[in-house]
Amino acid sequence: MINGAECEPYLTADHRLMVERSDGILDGAALFARAIGVSRVIVAIETNKPDAIEAMRRAASPHEGFSVEALDVIYPQGAEKQLIFALSGRRVPAGGLPMDVGVLVQNVGTCLAAHEAVRRNIPLIRRVVTVTGSGVRRPKNVLARIGTTFEDLVAFCGGLEEDTAKCISGGPMMGVAQYSLGAPVTKGTSGLVLLRRGEAGQFAGDPCIRCARCVEACPMRLNPSALSIFAERMRFEDAAAFNVMDCIECGCCAYVCPSRRPMVHHFRRAKAEIRKMQKKAG
Repeated sequence: MINGAECEPYLTADHRLMVERSDGILDGAALFARAIGVSRVIVAIETNKPDAIEAMRRAASPHEGFSVEALDVIYPQGAEKQLIFALSGRRVPAGGLPMDVGVLVQNVGTCLAAHEAVRRNIPLIRRVVTVTGSGVRRPKNVLARIGTTFEDLVAFCGGLEEDTAKCISGGPMMGVAQYSLGAPVTKGTSGLVLLRRGEAGQFAGDPCIRCARCVEACPMRLNPSALSIFAERMRFEDAAAFNVMDCIECGCCAYVCPSRRPMVHHFRRAKAEIRKMQKKAG
């Protein structure tokens, strides 16, 4: 499965790749298919990208066994396990990997990187980064060298607005706020979202009120309320028993929480502590 859903708000890097480099993406997908010996390749794109769907279908026509599927616009549709279920009905087991159900998922950017490495002998030294948000003067998608600082990207896009208050590496749901613009572009940098002061509110998390909105919102069918409390109280073994490692950090729980609890931060800490304990145990 080739992931072109790009469900995160603001980001359009994969969208532009599919429109402008569709042949290269599908050639890279064919290379992956040949390497693992599969005959069926599905390209998944959300319906809010009609030009990308058209370009990819046109490029897929010469490839036998390739198809392009249009998906509903639902966050987090682009998450690996959700994508697999939407396209095949298969459920990846807790703690499992897509290969456990006979699926390999690759992003469109990864497919293009494979094409450039094999066909053009170009290593992964650059990637498309979305620089966007009301805090930057000229939002655009930039083909940036890995190692380029965020400061240089912003300068290339016209600089910051005077009241820019927040810089997020990635999208607003799953991205990480940056302390400064001195951080570099890495192979995993999908975008840079810059928000002005009125859009970047700061909240103090209150105690959980047991409303269960987070439970209803969680696409992984976890209990974010309990997991957050376990992490707060440093009960990491209990968090592991409640499958915190299956959390995809989509941010749906934090988005709907009326107490504004920083749940994703809690889960990231719990995961880090659990990995540390597992490493120590050998």
